[in-house]
Amino acid sequence: MTKLKLATKVILPLVLVSILTNLLVFIPPTQAQSQRRSGLIAKIKRFFLGTRSGGTPTGRHRGGAVRDRCPNVDQPLTALVPATDAGIPFVEPTISERPSFWFYVPYFPRSQRNAEFVLIDENEDDVYATTFPLTQPSGIVSLQLPQTIPPLKEGEQYRWVFSVICNPANRSADATVNGWIERVPVNLALSNQLQTATDKALLFVYADQGLWYETLTLLAQLQRTHPQQQELQDDWQDLLQTIGLPETISPSWTTYSLPN
Repeated sequence: MTKLKLATKVILPLVLVSILTNLLVFIPPTQAQSQRRSGLIAKIKRFFLGTRSGGTPTGRHRGGAVRDRCPNVDQPLTALVPATDAGIPFVEPTISERPSFWFYVPYFPRSQRNAEFVLIDENEDDVYATTFPLTQPSGIVSLQLPQTIPPLKEGEQYRWVFSVICNPANRSADATVNGWIERVPVNLALSNQLQTATDKALLFVYADQGLWYETLTLLAQLQRTHPQQQELQDDWQDLLQTIGLPETISPSWTTYSLPN
């Protein structure tokens, strides 16, 4: 056998293997983005399914229609938290000392219309309570706890209550939502991931760990800081619709820094 024929027999299979490997490994950018979107949204939808380890204490997901004396709206006051089909919110774990709380507020600002946020510990003591004016148009809001309040204690469950006060003379007419949160410790594996993962990778880390508040807050922040990245905009819209908000609601949001 000549050296040319021998080289051809050796090189040709290597070339074919290289081509096949590249075909198997290469994924078009649009397909990769689609897989990322479907993967993240699938993880987010798992927050709403099955029996959760934290349980489902008695509570309400949406504002009470019977007692609500606020103006009639198409979409009621809504807490942006996973809940059962019956509207009962799950106990959501968090690793944040002072997590942000998210709501959809359907009421336009008007004179003397305030909101109230209360955080209650397991002993039914108020950890934090404040009343503040609603100054922004209706839409999605984030409530940011002040740094002056003590951090949430690990292993302890807290109940939060958010109310829109439409009739100060009759607080039973408030539109109210409430839910539960529990701060959990950070294990070594998660700690290492938090130190090394990029922001986008953190979305999957948080979702895999079942950390709703962290997943929601980070996705909202990335959606705002990267408006040119359509996949983030789509993920945010899908998350809002998974919660139950209609497509007509603006995806933009406002932060209320709660007073000390």
